[in-house]
Amino acid sequence: MIGVIFRHSYYQPPSDELANLTKAQLPSIALDLHIYLSRRPLLSINMGNTISAYKETPCEVTLPGASGTLKGLQFDSKSRRYARVPYALPPTGDHRWQKPRPIPSPNLPSPDTRPMIDCTNFGPVCPQWLGYTSVGHAEKGVDDDKPVKASPHGFDEDCLKLNIWTPVESKKDSEDANKPWPVFFWLHGGWFQLGDPSQDVTMDPTELISTGKFEGIIVAVGYRLNIFGFLAGDALSEEEGQEGGNYGLWDIRLAMEWVKENISAFGGDPNNITLAGRSAGAYAVHAEALYDFRLGQRSSEDQLFHRMVMFSNAIPAQPKTLPEVQPQFDEVCQYFGIPLNISGAAKLEKLRLISATDLVSAIKELKYHTFRPITDGSFIKAGLIEYHKDGQFAARFKDRGLKLLIGEMLNEETLYAVTNPPKSPDIESLELQLENYYAPHVVKRVVNYYGVPNTTNIEDWKLLYGRIVSDGQVRAPVRSLVDSLIRHGVDINDIWRYRISYRLSFINEDVVPKSFGVAHAMDKPLWKYVYISGIYRNYLANTIKASLYSMVRPQMRGLLWKIGFKT
Repeated sequence: MIGVIFRHSYYQPPSDELANLTKAQLPSIALDLHIYLSRRPLLSINMGNTISAYKETPCEVTLPGASGTLKGLQFDSKSRRYARVPYALPPTGDHRWQKPRPIPSPNLPSPDTRPMIDCTNFGPVCPQWLGYTSVGHAEKGVDDDKPVKASPHGFDEDCLKLNIWTPVESKKDSEDANKPWPVFFWLHGGWFQLGDPSQDVTMDPTELISTGKFEGIIVAVGYRLNIFGFLAGDALSEEEGQEGGNYGLWDIRLAMEWVKENISAFGGDPNNITLAGRSAGAYAVHAEALYDFRLGQRSSEDQLFHRMVMFSNAIPAQPKTLPEVQPQFDEVCQYFGIPLNISGAAKLEKLRLISATDLVSAIKELKYHTFRPITDGSFIKAGLIEYHKDGQFAARFKDRGLKLLIGEMLNEETLYAVTNPPKSPDIESLELQLENYYAPHVVKRVVNYYGVPNTTNIEDWKLLYGRIVSDGQVRAPVRSLVDSLIRHGVDINDIWRYRISYRLSFINEDVVPKSFGVAHAMDKPLWKYVYISGIYRNYLANTIKASLYSMVRPQMRGLLWKIGFKT
């Protein structure tokens, strides 16, 4: 079932209540679809999403100014998709490891000469090593060093693109008939190492709009990942004149600005944007909010987002500083035979000549193999924890009138336990893998707090690693963030917390081992399925549309309040 944490209390219906559940009782137990979900047949085991066969016809949207016309696809008369929409110039060649560059407006003599941009098919995604986690490998005899799958759309550093899905039909609700669509700005997860902008069938929102009648626009963002998005070192800082790194976060920021400026052309409301993400995407939501808050007060018309959704992640501690990530930069140079005693400019010249394929292949060979956001003094500043503790984050949250949906899975630790765990049952291996997440001094404190297993069984060490990382990436920062907001005066009605404790029936051994329980990211199909399923949509049509839909409809009083959690 889905338990819901609300106002610092956790409610989970007892088993006998579930057994006797009727439709009339459904709203009072917080989205508990146990009986209905277990009875409804599903067409796929790929985390529950199957795209129907639609008649595809061309569609077009013209961007403001002279930016051009996008050619997309319409699926029957139900939804439209504009794929690989560029929001920045390609970060390639000498622009690898530089901030993203906006697309300049072409100097055209007349509107008739605006370019036509083909956005009918998905494009390549950021190069990545797809064997990042070993889930399922041991059971299936797959080598951990081999990719789990290959992207059907290919890989390319020219990946700063958006995928945009919109409804076709106008709103049927008379009071909303002339209003623009709310916008759901989605950041995918993947440890900042892998992922794609909802191109995988498990996250494609076509059915959410076409079958589920989701009344909103969904924008999925492609941004730089792993070594391409988060390499940092003194050479890059010397080149930029400030601490380098966080290129993936800068990408997202530029994408947010692009959507603000252009989404009205798609029928979207630039003043009703939800900033959302799962896992690393949720971490990025937190980082983007921090950056935006520290820029100072904004007028309501200038706000880039109006609500926040954070599935299973938040920023747990001050990210590493430049000196703390320098060993990773040096290790990359040494791997490719680049002398450390040459100038920073010479190092970068050599690094930029290395192919994307070779850079990706090197990742799995590195001791410091995980590239993450850092404290660069520009995007992420020092004093992050104090900024929350002293109430500044909460003050900016209130100033902007934001709302937050945030939560976790029951067994977050199980997936983390098999994602780059310690390779040997000793403290050195444990600390090394933890240092791929946290600064060395943080790792020492954490390991001292948790203690280490008094055993040579590697599985015990992996379990400890999974517990530490899941506590650090999900449980502790989620609670800390909510606590800091409440303590500093944010209205409790503006913060919605949840915990998902039910494993959907089609997530069987062929998908994820049962021993994983209700693991990290197992909520992927649920947020869409509770709406697409018709049972939920039809029964509660006049009460609440869906968890995601409720977040992008400001007139809705709140997901939990609407289904019975009145306090």
